[in-house]
Parts: sequence; C-alpha cells; structure tokens
Amino acid sequence: MSRVFALVDWTLRPDRDADAPPTTHRFRCLALRDDDTECGAESGPVTDPGEAQTWPFEHLRGHPEHTSYAEIVERPWVMWRGSRA
Repeated sequence: MSRVFALVDWTLRPDRDADAPPTTHRFRCLALRDDDTECGAESGPVTDPGEAQTWPFEHLRGHPEHTSYAEIVERPWVMWRGSRA
C-alpha cells in the first residue's frame, strides 16, 4: 500500500459569501463580585453593533457598580484551498 501526499496552499479569509453566517456582536460584564468571581452576565448576539451597545447600559441600571465590559465579536472565516505548492 502506498500513499501520496501533496502540499497545498491554504488561505484563511473572512467569509463574505451570501450564505455565510452573519457577524454578531454581544457584551459580557467583567465586573467582579464581592467574592472576586466575574459577573459574566452577557447580552444576546445581534448583528447591529449599535444595538449590542445598549445592553451594558441596561445591565448597569440594575448593577450600578458593574462598569467593566468586553465586546465579543463573532466573525465567520473560511479556508480556501489553493494550488499545490
């Protein structure tokens, strides 16, 4: 039994095809509780970054001491097979 391996150039790029999943945005609360654990509350994913930015304000209303947040952006990427090297 024999096998042949070929080196192939691969390219990684953002997936902008019509059927690609959308880029989504959400926020997570980074504030620490009294026991030094992270709050970790998160917004739901949305495609409009401006809409995502409303969630920290809503969370802050209920938790005035929670002032640190992280934005989480999920952007689809795709691998494209090129020619043999």
